[in-house]
Amino acid sequence: MKQHKIFCLVLTVAFSLMLFGGFSLFAEQAPKAEKAEKVEKVEKAKGPYLFGVSIWSDSGPLSKKVISNLRYAAGVLGAEVEVAVDGFKPDNQVSNIENLIARGCDAVMICNCTDAVVPKIVKLADEAGVPLALYFRKINDPEIKKYAESSPYFIGNVHEDEVAVGYNLGSALADKGCRNAVIINYNKGDTTAENRYKGYKKAFAEKGIALLGEQWDILDAEPAANAAESFIAAFPELDAIAVGGGGGGPLSGTIRAVKNHNKIGRIRITASDFGPDIAESLKNKEVAAMSGGHWTDPFFTFILLYNYVDGTPLSKKVETITMQPIYLTSVSEAQEYMKWCMDQPPYNDEEIKNMTVRHNSSFTLSDLRKIAAAYSLQDVIKRHK
Repeated sequence: MKQHKIFCLVLTVAFSLMLFGGFSLFAEQAPKAEKAEKVEKVEKAKGPYLFGVSIWSDSGPLSKKVISNLRYAAGVLGAEVEVAVDGFKPDNQVSNIENLIARGCDAVMICNCTDAVVPKIVKLADEAGVPLALYFRKINDPEIKKYAESSPYFIGNVHEDEVAVGYNLGSALADKGCRNAVIINYNKGDTTAENRYKGYKKAFAEKGIALLGEQWDILDAEPAANAAESFIAAFPELDAIAVGGGGGGPLSGTIRAVKNHNKIGRIRITASDFGPDIAESLKNKEVAAMSGGHWTDPFFTFILLYNYVDGTPLSKKVETITMQPIYLTSVSEAQEYMKWCMDQPPYNDEEIKNMTVRHNSSFTLSDLRKIAAAYSLQDVIKRHK
């Protein structure tokens, strides 16, 4: 009887262990719940460095050149680039950085759409211990700048002197004899858009050009065409339209509206971020002057990050590199630009390698600053002719 009780007790315990053990086993096999769009961080296998790039688009002339140039430079150095499109929307930019980090990127870079998004992406980089840098952007807000620069993983940023860009293009309109202008710009809060706007206003005030109106938050061709149509209807005296940025969609929409009114050559257009048809646009007088060719900006950002990831950072503190874009005002200049900057990379394999301490032990931040400051059409021709 005693043995029978013991047997029953053992059987009960065994059954319980099987029951709960089986439950635990199935529980481990069940899929775990995750937040929408979040990717769990994975351990990166040993291999080439992987650089994550969040970009507004992968189809426009500027974004395509940014991507192809980064992939070319990374290939020269035996690294890889992963691209994520964010549509220039804050929520997408945050999730892109989170996901690029989760996919094992050794470093990430972004063209942030506003200053306000910076603290969120810096926090993600801090938590993951992944270096972050900005391209095409500076931080205007002093508090946000201070927060970003307090991070041990915020490496810095590369940007153009956008006030000078607006000023130079505004001056080009004055040189063409323009006296009445409007500005079509992209997002308010975007540092590039706002700084170009400041430059245009400064040039207009100094050169005697009246600013008749302005339209913001224009990122695509159709809204730009509608804005231009409204301005042309409202101001018969209009002889200049400054397109603050987005040389693909906003520029093409603006040109279309001016064409519809048979005012090509009578309403002068300036813009930034020129594409492969810049020579034709200048020849047909669709644009009076443009700035562009500054897709080397993300390349310099990449060089900063590559040296950091490779264990040879060019600086122990946050760095900002400022460069100038290329300005084109004639067909001959545009043809030279296409030959030397579009049909071949502005920096060849040897020059790219020499911007890394791995291949050039004497390379310094000062050297990189000099290279970025020297960048121009004449500089490229001189080095490669």
